[in-house]
Amino acid sequence: MKIILIFLFLLSMISNVVGQSMEKPFIEVRGMAKIERTVKTYIIDIVITEDSSDSEEKRSLDQLKKTFLDKAKAAGFDTGRFKENKLSYALVQYGSYGTNGTTYSVETASSEEIMALNQLIDNKSGSVSIIARRVTYLPVKDFSRIIAAALTNGKERAEKVAALMGEKLGILQTVIDYSVTNEEVEDTDHYRPDEDKYYILSLKYLIE
Repeated sequence: MKIILIFLFLLSMISNVVGQSMEKPFIEVRGMAKIERTVKTYIIDIVITEDSSDSEEKRSLDQLKKTFLDKAKAAGFDTGRFKENKLSYALVQYGSYGTNGTTYSVETASSEEIMALNQLIDNKSGSVSIIARRVTYLPVKDFSRIIAAALTNGKERAEKVAALMGEKLGILQTVIDYSVTNEEVEDTDHYRPDEDKYYILSLKYLIE
């Protein structure tokens, strides 16, 4: 029995070596194309937290909300645009402090309004603060063009590698799409400054 097992093991090793030696050489590269997304709107998420101190000047949540909305109105905002979400407050970390509070979200396509919203924040007491800045992007049109650009980029890289090896690039054997999001639909994500996004493919070419 032991001899049989040794024989089967040696046969398996020989098969692997033969299989590897028969595999045609290949070049595998990444093809990349930059994704240009158009901003539809910006969303600012604001939290208002009731003062937890026992001072006589302590303001109630209703007072804080009124003060904030009055300031927004004075800055030229329609206060009906501020969407209140108490559940959101309960789900974020502020709710764990045991203080009463709420959150507001406001959406705008104006960079001037973004600047004005930052001026509404109460930096002295900390009762009003921005907890998130989000961006809604429009769907990418003609995504096939981006795929084609990534394929072209990958092929050009593979041709350069083959040339440096003194070889000629063969046929494309496999393509792997590394996408994790669907750029062809409207999407909202946290704002990230100056961060380029790329569509990436893995391309495997045989060498002739």
